[in-house]
Order: sequence, then structure tokens, then C-alpha cells
Amino acid sequence: MMLILALGGVFVSSSYASQQVPMQIIKEGPMGDGPTYAPPRPWYIVQDDYVLTLPALDEDYTFELRDEEGEVVYTTFLPSGTTQVILPSTLSGSFEIRLVGDTYYYRGYILL
Repeated sequence: MMLILALGGVFVSSSYASQQVPMQIIKEGPMGDGPTYAPPRPWYIVQDDYVLTLPALDEDYTFELRDEEGEVVYTTFLPSGTTQVILPSTLSGSFEIRLVGDTYYYRGYILL
């Protein structure tokens, strides 16, 4: 299976067994200001087929997988300390990953 690395919304193919998916933080601005993009905070989720491995989370997050239309197709709660997410093998296509906190979220892109 060909794995995809997403950087800034551009997909680049790779033939490695596992793939690093860079995550970008998006902070929700005050009412009406829209999101602001924080300076890069380099951290990655490693994708190995349908298994995502991430650094131990320091707080609780909601994990969302969104399709190309922005619809949430999979969601789960990730308590503090979580290091792995196993996605349903029935999913296929391009997806946006979101780890949603209180006033911000991290995002990255994968291909299943």
C-alpha cells in the first residue's frame, strides 16, 4: 500500500512502511476573528496503515477524522496519556485528522 505524507494540504507519496504526518495547531480567535495559525510546533503522528501512533497526550482531546467535504466520518475521545489510535479498516480515501482541544485543534492529513 502506498502511504501519503501531507504537508500544508499538499499530498506527497512515499513507499516507506510507516509515515510521519506533521501536525499544525489552529487556535480559534475571539468571536468573529476566525482561526489564527500559531507558529509551527513540530510534532508528528506516525501512520502505519490504520494505526496512528502519537506522542503521549498531555491533556484530553477529541479525535476527528474528516472526509474531503469536511464531514466527520469517525470520532473518538482520547484521554490524557493516549499514544495510539486504531482506525476502522472500512475507511478509505483522503482525510483530515483533528485533535480538538478547548480553544484550538491540531490538524494533519492522511490517505487510507
